[in-house]
Amino acid sequence: MTRFNFDLQTGETGPLTKAPRPDMVNLPLSGQTPLLGVDDQVLNGTKVSTADNDFDGDMHAPLSGRIREITPHAMRIEVTGDDKAPASAPCTGKGDELRQWLRDRGVNTRNLYPAQTLIINAVPPEPGISIFEPLLRDYRKTLEIGLDLVKRIVEPSKLFQVVAKGNKANAFANCTVTHVTPVYPNGLDPLVIKTVTGREIIPGSRPDDISILSVKDLYLIGRAAETGRPLTETVMTIGDSNQLVVVGTPVGFLTAESGASVQPGDRVVIGGPLRGLAAVNLEQGVDKDASGLHILRRSESAAVTDNPCLGCGQCERHCPARIMPGMISRCAEFKQFRRAEAFHIHSCMECGLCAYWCKAQRPLLQYIRLAKYELALLADADKEPRTETDATDGES
Repeated sequence: MTRFNFDLQTGETGPLTKAPRPDMVNLPLSGQTPLLGVDDQVLNGTKVSTADNDFDGDMHAPLSGRIREITPHAMRIEVTGDDKAPASAPCTGKGDELRQWLRDRGVNTRNLYPAQTLIINAVPPEPGISIFEPLLRDYRKTLEIGLDLVKRIVEPSKLFQVVAKGNKANAFANCTVTHVTPVYPNGLDPLVIKTVTGREIIPGSRPDDISILSVKDLYLIGRAAETGRPLTETVMTIGDSNQLVVVGTPVGFLTAESGASVQPGDRVVIGGPLRGLAAVNLEQGVDKDASGLHILRRSESAAVTDNPCLGCGQCERHCPARIMPGMISRCAEFKQFRRAEAFHIHSCMECGLCAYWCKAQRPLLQYIRLAKYELALLADADKEPRTETDATDGES
């Protein structure tokens, strides 16, 4: 289930299939506030939690059943039937009204805002992920419906579609097609934006005049408009097939259904082999953003260690952001998180190439993600208003 190469050509893929239905789902609750409690009954499409920010979509039950457990990280639902909550009427508005309608149905609306340029990213995000090809081939109408809704919010004057050279991707109407070399990491959003506009942006930032969405984003938006139902499925590459998977399906269930076995020491990675996140255990459910599932075999992958940096410079030579991952990792290792900003940590697009090429086998990407997380906590702490007690203490 893992391909160790940088090739982004997907070739011919079979039709999109529907993954088997699990008997238990574990809905990820990161960034969500639960609305229901243990032992509550839910229908397919019942809203079970609300997003804590203004752009993450709310969470809905993907199947009908009973809530068995709620932890800070997940909601466990025992599946008991196929009953569905009523579908909602389509939204005829545009702008903020349509944006809120999509958010209520579970769609991430972070990149849905007025912009002059709209970019549709059809380049596979990582090697071994081929979900875009069957969507573009077999779900053209759904994608066009999704694009129509996106245009009602973004209102772009320019439309681009970026494709890996050699992959099949029919262009949308009034769209300029741009090709990139089919080599990772050319499908990452910051590099796609640079290809189209010639501009470099800080990963995670939001350029006011550019909006970028993937083919999968168009499909999910179009599906919500077609059915009037919330987002309860994701599209994933599992092994050699592309599947519609119920959100919250345990990764152990998916690996077993694919015929693969997980041995002690193996890592099950949700996402791609370079940027994905290792599942905590086989009961962890996939989230709405999951696009692939890979098994990194203990016998086939290098063991990550806490060896000291050798100063060989391999991470810097292969870094597409032209920063110093080795120095940033050292800052994180010794908890000098603010110092990492002097080495432009926020320019890192988390491609994972630094860790791939590291001769010391250090967990460079994990160090960088840790430093970004700690810096975000520090930024939030700096924004907290001073209380009356704080002011009194300061005067004394």
